[in-house]
Amino acid sequence: MAVARIESLAHGPHGVARIDGKVHFVRQAAPGDEVEVEVDEDHPTFAYARVARVLAPGPVRREAPCPYLPRCGGCPWQHVAYDAQAAAKEASVRDLLSRMGGIDPSVVRPIVRAASEYGYRRRLSLRVADSEVGFLAAASHDLVPVEHCLLGHERLEGAIPLARALVRALGTRVNRVEIVATGDDHRVAVVAQADGEMAAADAEVGEALLRREPRIAALVLRGKRFRRVWGDDRVRVPLVDGDEMWLRAGDFSQVSDHGNAELIRLVLEHASVAKHHRVADLYAGAGNLSLPLARRAGAVLAVERTPTSVEAARENVRRLGIDNVELAIGPTETVLRGWTRRGLRVDTVVLDPPRSGAAEALSSLLALAAARIVYVSCNPATLARDLKTLARAYRVELVQPIDIFPQTYHVEAVALLTRKDPRATALG
Repeated sequence: MAVARIESLAHGPHGVARIDGKVHFVRQAAPGDEVEVEVDEDHPTFAYARVARVLAPGPVRREAPCPYLPRCGGCPWQHVAYDAQAAAKEASVRDLLSRMGGIDPSVVRPIVRAASEYGYRRRLSLRVADSEVGFLAAASHDLVPVEHCLLGHERLEGAIPLARALVRALGTRVNRVEIVATGDDHRVAVVAQADGEMAAADAEVGEALLRREPRIAALVLRGKRFRRVWGDDRVRVPLVDGDEMWLRAGDFSQVSDHGNAELIRLVLEHASVAKHHRVADLYAGAGNLSLPLARRAGAVLAVERTPTSVEAARENVRRLGIDNVELAIGPTETVLRGWTRRGLRVDTVVLDPPRSGAAEALSSLLALAAARIVYVSCNPATLARDLKTLARAYRVELVQPIDIFPQTYHVEAVALLTRKDPRATALG
């Protein structure tokens, strides 16, 4: 055992302490704590540890209200006051952009805070083991069974037992299950991820469970080569301007309605499009950003590769009467290469890639030479990496962190880039 004082929160589930000059990443710690730590993994230049005993709590430590903590690994910061969580996320964006991307940290604006610490998630993704559902224990593959989650929206209250009932009724082996608020009162869709092929008898199981549980709008069972649906798997997501995006249960959408509205507002503000502009929306999904952009731009070229998202985007454009969106289907890097070969030009590029970032598309994005880029990221590390590449030809004007995920270390960010010199070559 060693005694340490926690200096800060890392971009991860740890507090940071130094013991005899060596950095220790400590779970269940809060800044200012004086703690006894037990080392779990010792490396030459750093160590992973956990709090064995709090000797003196720091000023931002609080009692976590969740009964599944500290064992559950889903909310590693719930014991930290929200002001300190928000400050740590803003600091981590500054640190990662500066250290990994060589970006001036002064471009980072004060974080946009969440409207609520709890009850914000419109969908919950749970693990499955031995016919139980829950979340993984911290730093472990052990399952912590749960009956409810404080992060879930009130529309999801009582829905976890429905997911458990589905898992136990299916003959198909399931490794994950997601519960989604459909936007229709308190009705939910339950999406089960199969580990292998679908059991033939499960066709009847799905029908029976749907008849027995009127709260379930849809059941979805999907695997590598199949997607079976019982009921209406449409999910309605509010956007801005009174518009709604409809998509299929299990496809990507932001977890928080309020957070998503703030994100769209920031993208629209920084994209600053007008009716004479042509805008490219990369990794467009079902139209979360394409649809609001289309209300303001002359034309939107939306790029998406997932078939169900492409289908949903088409339906959204048709349903909303939007006639200035053109869908390009395929991997972003492939579509961009085709555009540059054809000499196609756009005024603004908006991109919202997955956590892995957009490294594979950056050379083509540079060659496209748009005047303005708005980059939405859920991972400041890959954002820093990609901005470093884009900085060959672009100036990073600002980066706006936004907290969509309270009680966790995850943070969204919106970066605005403008071209340094229209005459510069694509590779700078």
